[in-house]
Amino acid sequence: MNPSLLLTTLLGGTLDPSLLRPADAIPGQVPDAVVVLSEAPDDRRLRGDFEIPGRVLLVFTADWPRATARIAEQVLDSGAGLALVADAGSSPAAYARFVNELTQPSRGRVEAHTDRVDTPWVRDWGPLQLHREGRSPAALWLDAQHPGDGREHDDAAPRWIADHHGVDLLALPWALDGGAFISDGAGLCVLSFEYLELRGITKGDPVGAAVLGQLLGGLGCRATALIPTLLDEHTKHVDMIAQFVGPNRLMIASIEDPHGPSEDALRLAAAELGIRQAARALGRSLEIIPVPTPPSTPGHNPRTHVNGLRLADRYLMPGYPELGQDLEDRARAAVQLAVAEVPVVVVDASEMIAAGGAIHCAALGLFVP
Repeated sequence: MNPSLLLTTLLGGTLDPSLLRPADAIPGQVPDAVVVLSEAPDDRRLRGDFEIPGRVLLVFTADWPRATARIAEQVLDSGAGLALVADAGSSPAAYARFVNELTQPSRGRVEAHTDRVDTPWVRDWGPLQLHREGRSPAALWLDAQHPGDGREHDDAAPRWIADHHGVDLLALPWALDGGAFISDGAGLCVLSFEYLELRGITKGDPVGAAVLGQLLGGLGCRATALIPTLLDEHTKHVDMIAQFVGPNRLMIASIEDPHGPSEDALRLAAAELGIRQAARALGRSLEIIPVPTPPSTPGHNPRTHVNGLRLADRYLMPGYPELGQDLEDRARAAVQLAVAEVPVVVVDASEMIAAGGAIHCAALGLFVP
């Protein structure tokens, strides 16, 4: 995407042009990051990546039952509640056995839903959760619309989840995946250029670009960094390369390539500069911890160690034994530094990453009254 084009089309919207400023960049190497400032109505904010949920929603799937079981056990061990739903491709009998095995020692903290979903990526189709400080009710959930994508069960899920928990749910007239954003919980958000392209914000759709500022404000984002991401990561979701682990702390993937800086490494450097610029626009500074990440290899989805899940007393980090112990140990040490005193627990996400995601993609913390 041409950043100049994005800026030009954004100026056709309702935003004040003075609120759009390009971030610092690496000239001539990768796309410039762009910072979009927007107004968030009724003091709303998108929940932060590091906020601790009282309940976690997982999807039982035959694609990676061991990883799901490991995550579920860690959620229950942390003291959180666990909500389960099965995808359409799983066996009802296998789902029942899975639920029973977890229910026995859980002391009533497992809730199994009978509804079905189409895909296990709950972060993407689940409700977008916002908090409104000083408002009653404080919780506000948004339901992104995905018309005509053939995933009717996924599209219906936010409504029955919201109804079950008695939370207000508003329709968001935009096809938006939850994993596409990261948030610091206080108005700082990050989104990739490439994801916007997947959603049709290109030369052929200036109207879509013009409403982007309004969309971001509706999500509770006051400053949003639009950044480049990894070339071969097909979802273009920012949660695959970065995550806020505290109000002013971010961990970001850092490519380790013995052959020298790759284009992906330069893209991540530009992304970091853009995120810092967005934070400065809000008068904040960030501590950023780089997490060792292998270079992409043809035919394989890039491995991510930052796509994890924060729980009350631990952090679940995706691991990949096939990468070798040295890299895994250094990645874990970096993540441990990022999350400070919270112990890091590694979950083998090799099967998950082959399908395009990891722990954060497949687990949704629920913040309910």
